[in-house]
Amino acid sequence: MLNDQTIIAQKVKQNNQEFFVSTFTIGQILKFTKFTERLIVAYDEENRPIYNREIQRKVEDSRVVKISDFLINNPDAIFPTNLVIALPSVILESISTDDDNIYNLSLSSKVFEEIKKADGDVFLTIIDGQHRIRGIEKAIELLRLKITNLNKVLRGTKENYSLVSNLEDSSKLLDHLLNIDLVVTFFIDPTLEFQAMIFSTINRTQKSVPQSLVYSLFGLTEKDSPQKTALKIVLALNSFEKSPFHNRIKLYGGSYERNQSPALTQAMMVKSIIDLISTSAREAENDRFRPRKDLIKNISFQMPFRIYYSKDMDDYITDILFCYFTAVRNSFTKNSVCYWDINSSKPTNILQTTVGYQALISIMIEILKIIPEAEKDKVESYQKILIKAKNIKFDDTARYPFTSKSVSILFEDMTSAMGI
Repeated sequence: MLNDQTIIAQKVKQNNQEFFVSTFTIGQILKFTKFTERLIVAYDEENRPIYNREIQRKVEDSRVVKISDFLINNPDAIFPTNLVIALPSVILESISTDDDNIYNLSLSSKVFEEIKKADGDVFLTIIDGQHRIRGIEKAIELLRLKITNLNKVLRGTKENYSLVSNLEDSSKLLDHLLNIDLVVTFFIDPTLEFQAMIFSTINRTQKSVPQSLVYSLFGLTEKDSPQKTALKIVLALNSFEKSPFHNRIKLYGGSYERNQSPALTQAMMVKSIIDLISTSAREAENDRFRPRKDLIKNISFQMPFRIYYSKDMDDYITDILFCYFTAVRNSFTKNSVCYWDINSSKPTNILQTTVGYQALISIMIEILKIIPEAEKDKVESYQKILIKAKNIKFDDTARYPFTSKSVSILFEDMTSAMGI
């Protein structure tokens, strides 16, 4: 915790290394540190930082945006892992302790004075947690800007209940955000080599979570979301015996014999459906926290499933996919053998591959634009259009290699043949 200009923390020892651990609200943390690209390498005779002119610590804007959105849109947003901060002894005025292993680290007033300046010195620099801090700062900036703009609008108009309510909600959210507790670890005077070791150890040993597992976990939550809906649809299409996707999807945690693994993965299938509900991956995350009915405000032909999701018509989305891909299976054959059906351990034509599926999804979007609403859950509606492309040689691997470039080639060939 922070008491005036004093950090109150507990000392921890690990492998002959000492550090201090404590908890602070976000508002308190931003009083003594903030995001900076500059790297301190030493201090001059007046204890002013000397910066490395060649090394700048950049952050990925996309990660910052995701963290900012996470804080603003998710009421359950938490950061359970520690921020790791380098604390230079040059700004430590005193260290005292009591009998309970609790230490008082009194900081110089310069720490707090400089942090208020736009380009002031940041004495307590972040070893690990740059993206979290910048995302937090971004969320605060956005909320404060929103509050300022709402106040301006309200001053120029008659009392508007909707705007007043929005202002109150934004102000409460900002106050809540500033009071979220974070765990912080401090190292006093860590060398640059030690900082690099800590950073690389923390980040190098992290293992990314499989996207299929992420989507599977959405299935366990009771909260409604495009992700949960997409997963339910994929599982239904895979399990129904008459479905064109029956046992054709590699489910997370499934057991498959060598060389018998399905070409279509659960993660890819789920994402393809989410992409037809939400405008982008970022918005898909934000749509998790919006009532379904709010999604109807942004309907597009390129997101044909959005309107059905907003109207609680998940079964209709399933029906469309079932009917469309059944029509694909019925329409394309060679010597009485269906191109869609898989009869060997390896794909023999483009329709049996992931890139073929991606092209077919893009074609489905175009077909849905011209089919009457009442006929979108009928196999015949799609078959009478798809059949026009029956003469395409889908097993011509020279024309359609099993690579990403075939998505656009197959799309162009099929839509040209069908006249759409």
